[in-house]
Amino acid sequence: MNHPTERTRMRQLVALLLLVMMLVSCGEPASGPTPPPAAGAVPEDSFGALDLVTTVHYDPPIEMSSVAAVDATIKFLDGNDIHNNVWTRAYEQLLGIKLTYQWVVDGSMYGQKLGLSVNSGDIPDMFGVSAAQLHLFHEAGLLADLTSVYETLASAKTRDVLTQDPVSLKAATIDGKLYGIPLTDAAVASAPLLWIRQDWMDQLGIDPPTTMADALEISRRFTEEDPDGNGVADTIGLCATKSLWGAIAGLQGFFNGYHAYPNIWYERDGKLVYGSVQPEMRSALEALQKMYAQGQLDPEFGVKDINQVTETIAQGKCGMEFGVWWNPYHPLNQSQANYPQAFWSAFPIPSVDGVPAKSQYGSAIGAFLVVRQGYEHPEALIHMVNFWSDNILGSEDDPLRNTFLGSIETPDVVLYKYTPVVLWEPNAIINDGNKLRDALASKDPSGLNLDAQWRYRIIQAYFEQGILEAWVEVATNGPNGATTILEEIAADRGQLNRFYGVPTPAMAEKMPTLDPMQDEVITKIIMGDPLDAFDQFVENWYNLGGTEIVEEVNLWAERNQ
Repeated sequence: MNHPTERTRMRQLVALLLLVMMLVSCGEPASGPTPPPAAGAVPEDSFGALDLVTTVHYDPPIEMSSVAAVDATIKFLDGNDIHNNVWTRAYEQLLGIKLTYQWVVDGSMYGQKLGLSVNSGDIPDMFGVSAAQLHLFHEAGLLADLTSVYETLASAKTRDVLTQDPVSLKAATIDGKLYGIPLTDAAVASAPLLWIRQDWMDQLGIDPPTTMADALEISRRFTEEDPDGNGVADTIGLCATKSLWGAIAGLQGFFNGYHAYPNIWYERDGKLVYGSVQPEMRSALEALQKMYAQGQLDPEFGVKDINQVTETIAQGKCGMEFGVWWNPYHPLNQSQANYPQAFWSAFPIPSVDGVPAKSQYGSAIGAFLVVRQGYEHPEALIHMVNFWSDNILGSEDDPLRNTFLGSIETPDVVLYKYTPVVLWEPNAIINDGNKLRDALASKDPSGLNLDAQWRYRIIQAYFEQGILEAWVEVATNGPNGATTILEEIAADRGQLNRFYGVPTPAMAEKMPTLDPMQDEVITKIIMGDPLDAFDQFVENWYNLGGTEIVEEVNLWAERNQ
């Protein structure tokens, strides 16, 4: 009888763990500080065996109604559903809060269904809203003021989580009062990095880029010098999609190298300006136009969507892309699946001049939990948030986390998706990465929680056992991995979008026309239209509503300093 070797067993383990990490890093929440579930979950209702922190227990229990979005991808353990699961039982048994759902719909229908419920007067006690809904429902007098209950009851960990991102509480505050609890995530996780095929650089004897000129030269050599060694001129330097922007093969990182910041607002001369119409855009467009003319971009990039670009990467035909920290999990992993020696390395955005380039990013706050005006226990939401913060975020107890997050034995069952109260620490992706790298340097993982220990084992499998599939964890969280660059961006190499409010009236009316016009002009210039078309676009942008938008945004900024 044949038995698998230790190397084979480790390769199988690495494959399974990387699958789990891919699901939590590039799924919901999209930014990815979520830890992968680990092994050894305790039975669901063995709460007494867990070291739990609670800040309330209502006796008798109170009722709280809510609503939920449950997509087809969400799976449940046997005997569980959205109405009866580890979270509903924990809220009732541990906090004395009986959480029920008035209705459950697919996520794509949530906003419409919520609007119908509110219009009919059937408003749940606690529910999730978008930024626009937060302001709309507040104006209608439907939301409870949470300022007092937050100030008096929020735990130290909850306060820490909600203040790590300087925007989060501001985004939930209207006229000086708190009307929602922001569902936090890592904003910096959306900042672009430069990903390059390290094995191609090694093949051609290329040093890492330190300037944009270096990056352009690497692109040229990847296009002209046959880095894959097949004797055919079939490679391109830089991948880009027809949508221009995004987490995968987006061009915002390229523009950032020229100190241009498309689609975001930043301060210049004491006022907020819109990055897409600033003069620095022109220099970046000129460079991209030259690259396209020289065959360094796909000649059909203007019609290729993200799936087609992913296929180009999988086929080993592209050597660089600007993307976010988790790109090795997808789509860069697909090139290594087809070409085992493929390895992508992350680099900070290089600068066109001596001034360090800054990676642009926006607030990760897109949703809020609110309480209806008139509900008798608005403080109950704060206790539920405390339960999450103090136990899920504030503890490294693996049995506790496995009970409420999930088990590696059932990686497709993600338990935290059963509760509306899900916040992630904005700084966790950086702090956890530093702990992991310290353990790697000392070769001592004893101080890591079980999640980080799995990552440690995967990285060690790459270096000590030569398991090439493990490169994705090396590239993201290993020495000199992507998360080390995120720390630099968070410190002083990031350009945060300074506008985090709901669309102003002029934005809501004009941007649906201005945005497509912008992207069409940029695409056509890259593909050969005169650069003067950008100057005409800027003039048109202001004339077709941009001037009014700028005025409204700066008025908003004055009111929200």
